[in-house]
Amino acid sequence: MRMQPLRSIVVAALLIASCSDDVAGPTSPASSTATSTTAASPGDSAATTTTEGPGDEIVISAEIRQLDHPLMAELVLSLADDVVPVVRLVGPNSAHDVPAAVGADVHHTILLAGMRAETTYAVEIRLLDATDKLVGVMDDLVVTTGPLPGDLPVMTASVSDPDRMAPGLTLFNLLDLRDDFAGREADPDAVPPPAGWIFVVDEAGEIVWYHNEDHPIGDVRMLDDGTILFEFNDTAARRINLRGDVLEEWAGAVITGRFALDAYGRQVVGDDPVVVDVDAMHHEQAPLPDGTHVTLSTELRVLDGFTEPQCGEDPANFDGTYHLIGDVVVIFDPLTGKVLEEFSLFDYFDPRTDPASLNLCGLPFDFVFPNWLYRGIDDQARDWTHANGVEVDEASNTLIISIRHLDAVIGLRWKDDDAGLAGELLWHSGPSGDLELVSGEWHLHQHAPELQSDGTLLLYDNGNGREGLGTVDAPLYSRAVRFDIVPGSRTVEQVWEYRSNNDGDPIYAGFVGDADGLANGNVLVTDGGVNGTNGDGLSAQLVEVIPTIPQGGDVVFRFEIEGGTGWIVYRSERIPSIYG
Repeated sequence: MRMQPLRSIVVAALLIASCSDDVAGPTSPASSTATSTTAASPGDSAATTTTEGPGDEIVISAEIRQLDHPLMAELVLSLADDVVPVVRLVGPNSAHDVPAAVGADVHHTILLAGMRAETTYAVEIRLLDATDKLVGVMDDLVVTTGPLPGDLPVMTASVSDPDRMAPGLTLFNLLDLRDDFAGREADPDAVPPPAGWIFVVDEAGEIVWYHNEDHPIGDVRMLDDGTILFEFNDTAARRINLRGDVLEEWAGAVITGRFALDAYGRQVVGDDPVVVDVDAMHHEQAPLPDGTHVTLSTELRVLDGFTEPQCGEDPANFDGTYHLIGDVVVIFDPLTGKVLEEFSLFDYFDPRTDPASLNLCGLPFDFVFPNWLYRGIDDQARDWTHANGVEVDEASNTLIISIRHLDAVIGLRWKDDDAGLAGELLWHSGPSGDLELVSGEWHLHQHAPELQSDGTLLLYDNGNGREGLGTVDAPLYSRAVRFDIVPGSRTVEQVWEYRSNNDGDPIYAGFVGDADGLANGNVLVTDGGVNGTNGDGLSAQLVEVIPTIPQGGDVVFRFEIEGGTGWIVYRSERIPSIYG
């Protein structure tokens, strides 16, 4: 974890404890006496108390240790047997409980997290016995956090209505691709930029946790156990705790081979990752309900049989081939890395016979994945399908895959069942698919399909190339959209859309993006690729809306990132708390 220089965390403590059977609130009976010492210094701070009274000592020692993360600290308690601490952090604008593992050990190390920068919090500790009876309290223990890292874009919430927002915090990634967009080559002698960030913000848009990696971070999510799983560098993935400790790591074969070192000479993955025999692990890294993991990889194939050039090549020199990078849906065992299933998109689309698959020219940027992964071995390699999301529908045994460059969302049979074999194409949604759109507009260059509880499909529709738009008077727009896909009747119906805007003007994010359904029915929309044109323009925004059917919504949260070109958010999600 890359952090700022060590900051001082200031602590003051007044500890009060009692073993009296009559304690009913946060006070100490007159019969008990306590002695305490407090300290504040750039190093660890400690407070120790000894309680004399009718019972045994309750609190042996307590101290707060600073960490190398300015927004977190560590509470270390030594208590008598059968005494359990209940900890709460109270700040100027909020309060939240802090989970404390309870075991036979009388020593407790409790992570204090979820705090805003440069803010003082009270650490309130209630002490319970084995019957959950209050036997003492510790109060006036405080911790002051340090500053945020420098050189971040301006991030603020221009709208926040907590009473109508879905509860919890907002987790999102942030990519720093300013050098790439500016065309600057990596200088091995320079200090490399911290390209990958993860942030958690509260309902007011204040940062309460962050993590930094040397390489770009894409898909990120908090798991049920409070750990964080993320894909990075489009070739690997990690699961970390809030401290940033790597608990598990997976890597594709390429990033442990010829691309093991980056342009700055840094090793990309750790020394002992679980290696998965695939070229890449991009855009999606997710646990499936059966305990396996799904990710997206890529493969390079040379297809011949093209009678004429499609991308401006000289016909006299055209050899009838295209060197295409296609995606592979990969399901693997997270413990061993063994690949259990692979579904190659080359098996479902053929640009030689199917006009729907003719998007052959790809993106021209060498720094964009997957171009950089294959440039060293084939300078004619073209990014063909560019899949960007996988969702599973257990009820219908369907894997739902978003394929950006083909404007397609397809459903594949997830596992063998009585109706057929795994991998069978069940349906194809999109302008060139096999379903009829009975209302609304098709999704174009879409991202992040998400199945809703009512069976509809929510996704982020980037809207690239929307017919009749793209001028000053008729600009392109991006939107969150929900479709009812009915494979039995071979129909698709648009049931809701929200067109993103900024100060009333339509927002067009030509790449990345997300739309998440929240527990209270709201939708969190990530306009991640607004990519402003100057140093203080809008780079991305997260918007929570209360949907109004069939279109629009009431905005209850708008979080704006203003850093101009190169700051990008791929996805965001609402999490219950900083601890999961």
